[in-house]
Amino acid sequence: MNLLVYVVGLTVLSKDVESFFGFPLITEPKYLWRELLIPTSVLVVNHPLEYPGEECDRPCDPNEPPRICYYHWIMESYTAMGSSCWDCIRGNRAHCFHAQCVTGSGRERGIVSINRKVPGPPIVVCRNDTIVVDVSNEMDGLATAIHWHGFHQLDSPWMDGVPMVTQCPIPAGTSFRYRFQAVDPGTQWYHSHSGYQKANGHLGVAVVRNPHDVNINLYDYDLTEHVMLLSDWSEHTVENWIPGQQSSALKVDSILINGRGRHYNNYTKKWATAVPLAVFRVQPNKRYRFRMISGGSQYCPFKMQIEKHRMEIISTDGGAVQPQMVDTLISLSGERYDFVLTADQPPGNYWIRVRGIAFCNKNPVEGFAVLSYADPSVSTEALSYPEEDPPKYEHEYPEGIILNRHTDSCYRGKDENICTSKLESHEVHRDSALIDAVPDKQFYWGFTIVEADNSWLFSNEGFVRFTTVRDAFNVFGVTNNISLVPPSFPLLTQPEQITDVQQQFCNETNLPPKCANRTHCFCTHLLKVDLNDIVEIVLYDTAPYAQDFYHPFHIHGHRFIVTDMGRLPQLGLHERLQRLKQGKHARKPGTDYNPPYKDTVSIPNQGFVRTRFRANNPGFWLVHCHFEWHLATGMGLVLQVGEVDQMPKPPADFPRCGNFKPDVLERQ
Repeated sequence: MNLLVYVVGLTVLSKDVESFFGFPLITEPKYLWRELLIPTSVLVVNHPLEYPGEECDRPCDPNEPPRICYYHWIMESYTAMGSSCWDCIRGNRAHCFHAQCVTGSGRERGIVSINRKVPGPPIVVCRNDTIVVDVSNEMDGLATAIHWHGFHQLDSPWMDGVPMVTQCPIPAGTSFRYRFQAVDPGTQWYHSHSGYQKANGHLGVAVVRNPHDVNINLYDYDLTEHVMLLSDWSEHTVENWIPGQQSSALKVDSILINGRGRHYNNYTKKWATAVPLAVFRVQPNKRYRFRMISGGSQYCPFKMQIEKHRMEIISTDGGAVQPQMVDTLISLSGERYDFVLTADQPPGNYWIRVRGIAFCNKNPVEGFAVLSYADPSVSTEALSYPEEDPPKYEHEYPEGIILNRHTDSCYRGKDENICTSKLESHEVHRDSALIDAVPDKQFYWGFTIVEADNSWLFSNEGFVRFTTVRDAFNVFGVTNNISLVPPSFPLLTQPEQITDVQQQFCNETNLPPKCANRTHCFCTHLLKVDLNDIVEIVLYDTAPYAQDFYHPFHIHGHRFIVTDMGRLPQLGLHERLQRLKQGKHARKPGTDYNPPYKDTVSIPNQGFVRTRFRANNPGFWLVHCHFEWHLATGMGLVLQVGEVDQMPKPPADFPRCGNFKPDVLERQ
């Protein structure tokens, strides 16, 4: 029998540790024991294939047997720039690098953390390794669940991490073990799917290296230190905006790169320079694979540029694509793009610049990191405090060739604008049967946010989730005019509680009586397809007027090909939908086309995206806008793939939950 044994000890007092800890009222900082700088649980392995997770970050040998990679996470309510950072906020740079110091944007605020880190611990494994993560929830009063974004969980759908769809949320004071095989190669990530925890700090990197990557000859190095996780950040916990306050507007305050950034004070016109920036080191004339994860929660797309360097795109959402050189990369929450950077500039330091665009243009915000050619003798800590100020917001870099601009018409635009649908997979990954098939099921799903009727919202009937954007402007999310209400029990693991589909669920052809006289319906939105159906989903923006805004769409349990996308003419909603159904829209010319694979895609404003996939993973899968606020207020649905008896069965002792409603009159 294989056992995972933990050894915990604090036995030797280190005399040479340079880090400090202390509390604000302690005048002399204390030395840290060396053991406090490393995880307190040390894994002792009795089986040669079982490894502590950090030992699974390795070059991948196709002849090496897969490993079992173990991680232990503690989820806590914590503080950025709190006492764990000691005098960092007052300019003591050494204190900013304490093992448990979360700097964020340089301003103190409440967060949630994993092992006292934001982002959480990285997971880097080889294809076909098994990932085992013990999640201990130590957040008083908060339940949680972790979604493994990009892992399709074939044969383990109860590990998808969606509360009340694939599992019960993990209660405070309890632990849950996630275990699944890393069969989906590429740049993936993880984040909480409970409440607004992702926006408050529960997110991290998950990379699955593939020794048979078709683009492997394009780069010299694939290093974990070159993974970039972009995220937005606010001055306060995001619950401040749900439902929100009339006296302030929903906004992004800072942009973080790998959890580091600097707040810009609009009053003093100065950056918070006390905290370090992320640093990415390169050597001259070498080619590096960078992995970029767009981990935002709010409504701002990220526009990334690297000073005097180009990016050769080789993958999106884990799917390899034929190389495409770009100068500007735009991404939205959930998307991932891998690119090769050739270090062909004079040695020096260069700015990596990430700007919030679209709605964020009204509230200028951007974040920076450093690309450095510095000699190895120069410490990374020193490089993280650049001597020069970052470029001013109004001093933009040339955009050059742009990938994924949301206002592009795609196939009618200029050459410098490249839609994601223009990327092409390699021939070895062509799936002609999927590309050329007549779909078994075809759906047209319109996503949008709706301004609430406040007289109804604040009546006895209006107890629904909403967001206050500003003043009395309250909104909720819908898909085909239905706002998703989560089920009261996890559909996948407690299917015996599905007793009356017509009463428990809804869709366009089955609306409950309470919705008869309403424009929008609030219910558990569920659609069903048969196992192995070819499913085509046309996603389109139903905003009534053009605006600088668009939605990221994510499907769980599957990946799809993007066969078409673009903007639609300025017509009424009905006319736009009819044009989509009749095929009267922008389309890529020619038929010899190998579309890219993705699991998250941006829908152009007043535009559309046409996707297609095989429904070969039976289960209940969430489909939703990847903005935290939009999903939280109903912009999503559940897709049932196959019959319940075709779905894999969870372990017999899998946790259960749901309503408790005994008879009002106690029975004797």
